[in-house]
Amino acid sequence: MITSAIGSNYVFLATAPEAVKMKTLNNLVLQVSQSCWMFILSAFIAFGSLIFVFSNIRDVFEPIVGAPIFDFQNDLTVEKIFIQLPNYNEAAISLYNAFVFVDLFFPFFAALVLAAAGAFAIRRLSTKWYDVMNGRSLFALFFIPTLCDWTENIFAIAVVNSYPRELTLAAAMLVFAKKGKLATLVIMQLLVWPLVALALAKSAGQKFGLMK
Repeated sequence: MITSAIGSNYVFLATAPEAVKMKTLNNLVLQVSQSCWMFILSAFIAFGSLIFVFSNIRDVFEPIVGAPIFDFQNDLTVEKIFIQLPNYNEAAISLYNAFVFVDLFFPFFAALVLAAAGAFAIRRLSTKWYDVMNGRSLFALFFIPTLCDWTENIFAIAVVNSYPRELTLAAAMLVFAKKGKLATLVIMQLLVWPLVALALAKSAGQKFGLMK
């Protein structure tokens, strides 16, 4: 299963050279893009973890702190972080730590779904470009938002668990990583979904004999 494959490669990916990591991620993307059940499972894990957060953490967290979890504040600033932190009691900190654990899964599998959709579309539209991207392991670049998200979480955990000591630099890095995540995610979405629409239109046209 896809989860077993990821688990068995976790330590390897943590210590492997960057080129090897990219190749491994690239190959995983291609496997998911060619397997309907792997794609569905990836989407289920991604959005299942998000639904878990909304159902079990967010609605309990917000009344305590008076603000959403940092991840859900797209206009977050360093100043807002330190305005909200005094409201982080023991219960709120526990909920935030639980959220960060769940958020290990969502950005990875969400990126995997997006990357697999992109690989599927490019393979249908242009075998030339598909081979170029595969040969250079460029499908691994879809995980840039994931790296930004995990970086955001690392600095958020440091800031939350160190308060009342104010880690201003860590808070600034949290905000910077968030902006990087949002920017790269928008770019990826703008690239992938039009390509998917074109690939589906091409497949439909070929099916009904409207194009070769």
